[in-house]
Amino acid sequence: MYGGIQINRLITLLAAIFILISGSGLVTAAEIVVQPGDSIQTAVNNATSGDEIVIQPGTYTENIVISTDNLVIRSESGNPENTIIKAMSSSAHALSVKADSVKVNGLKITGTKSSYAGIQLSGCSNCVIESNVLSNNGYGIYLLSSKSSTISNNKVTNNGDYGIVLATSNDNIISGNTAADNKGRGVHLGNSDGNTISGNTVTSNGVSGLYVCPRSDNNLFYNNYFVNTVNGEIKNGTGNTYSTEKTAGTNIAGGPYIGGNFWGKPDG
Repeated sequence: MYGGIQINRLITLLAAIFILISGSGLVTAAEIVVQPGDSIQTAVNNATSGDEIVIQPGTYTENIVISTDNLVIRSESGNPENTIIKAMSSSAHALSVKADSVKVNGLKITGTKSSYAGIQLSGCSNCVIESNVLSNNGYGIYLLSSKSSTISNNKVTNNGDYGIVLATSNDNIISGNTAADNKGRGVHLGNSDGNTISGNTVTSNGVSGLYVCPRSDNNLFYNNYFVNTVNGEIKNGTGNTYSTEKTAGTNIAGGPYIGGNFWGKPDG
């Protein structure tokens, strides 16, 4: 009898825990796997906040809009060269993010025409765009009215307009990217304040390496490597800084200190 009471108490306790968890709305995040032949957009539509969408190697021809907060979209392999999103319509952004706290990692994105981006963030905050390849688009990565996001370790090359654009976008980190061989500018800041641009390699861009409009204020640029026919169109605003306190460490040009930027010419 005593053992039966103990068992009944255990069953009652487990049932209470189950009811408590169910009643609290606690839901475990799901991993949604997308394989060739599937639609990434369908996976995004079926996802809820906190889910992770894992894309298997292949080429996916579609334009994707993300409007759910706190999603991760990444390649399974971690290799953008074998996990490719090609815009079905060249007259739309290939990957359009309209939500907060979205992470995009390990994808190659291509196929948009002038005025459209491989990845556009619109009205977003706290997003992370990392380790992607953006090539043969209009713009590579375009931040519009977005803030507190991180754009890092992306290769943004051979785009028809600009590589990385910040338009009315504040307090973002642009770090460790390569912006090269874009027909327009490598990095463009328009009406954007309080951003940190560091550790980027910006080379062989057609118009200039860096553009800073006169209404972009309090931005910090340091430890970047610029080698373009025109390295800078610096219209400047108020409080922009092009170096930081000199500290020991290997800089982007291989020197022993981190502080300013390297400004070079294609002919040396």
